[in-house]
Amino acid sequence: MKKLFEVMGKLKDNRNGDVVTFDFDNTVVKSFLNKTVDGEEQYQFGGVNKEIIKRIKTFRNEGKTVFIVTSRQNDLEEGENSIKSLLKGLKIEVDGVFYTNGQPKAQKLYELGSSLHYDDDPVEREAIEAYKNLHKDFKILAKDPEELLKDVSAISKGVVITSDQKFIIAERSDSHEWDAPGGHIQEGEEPSFAFYREIKEELGIEVQEVHFLEALETTWEGVTKDSFYFIGRIDYSSDQLEGVIDLQWEVSDYFCGDYEECLDKTKGNATQNLTNVMQLLQHQQELLESYQPHSKGHATKKRRMVGLGGSKTTGATGLERVKDHSRSKSAPPGAPGGGSNPSLEEGVGEKSQKKIKISIISDLDEKKKRKKRKKKKKSNRRQSSYWPYGGFADYSGGHSDSDGDGDGGGGE
Repeated sequence: MKKLFEVMGKLKDNRNGDVVTFDFDNTVVKSFLNKTVDGEEQYQFGGVNKEIIKRIKTFRNEGKTVFIVTSRQNDLEEGENSIKSLLKGLKIEVDGVFYTNGQPKAQKLYELGSSLHYDDDPVEREAIEAYKNLHKDFKILAKDPEELLKDVSAISKGVVITSDQKFIIAERSDSHEWDAPGGHIQEGEEPSFAFYREIKEELGIEVQEVHFLEALETTWEGVTKDSFYFIGRIDYSSDQLEGVIDLQWEVSDYFCGDYEECLDKTKGNATQNLTNVMQLLQHQQELLESYQPHSKGHATKKRRMVGLGGSKTTGATGLERVKDHSRSKSAPPGAPGGGSNPSLEEGVGEKSQKKIKISIISDLDEKKKRKKRKKKKKSNRRQSSYWPYGGFADYSGGHSDSDGDGDGGGGE
């Protein structure tokens, strides 16, 4: 407490001079609200912003006062999900953490004398500009942390399922081909978060119950890259989409229909990524069944998710799974999963967490096993290696910087 008063005393003499502030959730550490097939809300770890972490350390080395200013509820901060614990896991030191408890940050930033603030929320940045107009001595610059990040060559794509079991696909503005929504993964970002972020940016909707389908190597115009495919759900029905979807400039139109309608709509005019996703969905009947509305006897929804791979027909490579980063509903808004500190360190160049390789059976083997099980009339229809819900693979360590390849046609 004494140290805090000393810092606050210093601020009175150095207002708008040596104080730099940072939002935390999706500015330092990325996460998104995900749901299990049973409807439990969990915050999924989405990676870290390495450039922001570098800046925090640089500013402190330069002698500036560095604060975290978050809209989290202070009374909900607890244990390993708290900002204090997460900063410790990232090996980041700051001069203080301030909570606005859901209120805009502008007034607190003014009180702290911040001259530079990084915040991923455009609404917060707009509120700061408005507050500046009311207080002419508030000389602050608000920046978007996403602008510091570069895209890596890998991409995350997939389809979105409505509450009435229809698929949403997108039409590209450049080539007017039908495509799976999504795009490039950013530096330090988990593929699952990239899918969530890109859907929000391109279609203006937030997906939940995000599930990993498969990772493939795809080649376009001579460039081979990793492509991660996902499926996500929204609570809106197909009839409600017109008033919900807000298309970004990269998307000229969207289509919503069942599987066969999507195939008919895109026949002869689909990108390779959309073709890959639609083919993968053919093998995911159990996963699609889990997206049915919850009922009293929803036993299917309690099964573990099945991941495909190692298939000669799809060209998939082996997959790896790491520790689950999901967290409970009671954790504070925007926080990544509990017990994720080792992976947080990995995201900023520390020693990599040990990964566990799992075996994936081929489509042919699966058919043989299925046939035998039918004869025995067993209730369990699948006997395969699986991905536990929320346990997405950590592929971020192997991505290289953007290779400058094009983004049209059958590519991203």
